[in-house]
Amino acid sequence: MSSNNVLSQLTFTKRVAKRAQYEALEFSLETRGVLVRNTSHANPADHEYLVIVRDRIPIACECPAGARYDGACKHRVGVAIRTPLLQAATNHSLVADGGT
Repeated sequence: MSSNNVLSQLTFTKRVAKRAQYEALEFSLETRGVLVRNTSHANPADHEYLVIVRDRIPIACECPAGARYDGACKHRVGVAIRTPLLQAATNHSLVADGGT
């Protein structure tokens, strides 16, 4: 599945897409998903959220926007547009769940 197919499965605004591309997002793999830290802020630790990835789709984010608004937040889109990261998160999830 290409990253374009992933994006077609998410609903998001043009504003969210732009922010996912230009904001200084840093990513790290965690057992439960991808931790996204926005270093565009003065205190990045206050802007760090977990994105849950299932079957190569960023399905949820623990950020306030994820709970408040319909559609994918910039953190989910940020993971989706970075194909190597999305693949690594999928592989990491399989290993963490006891897969091969």
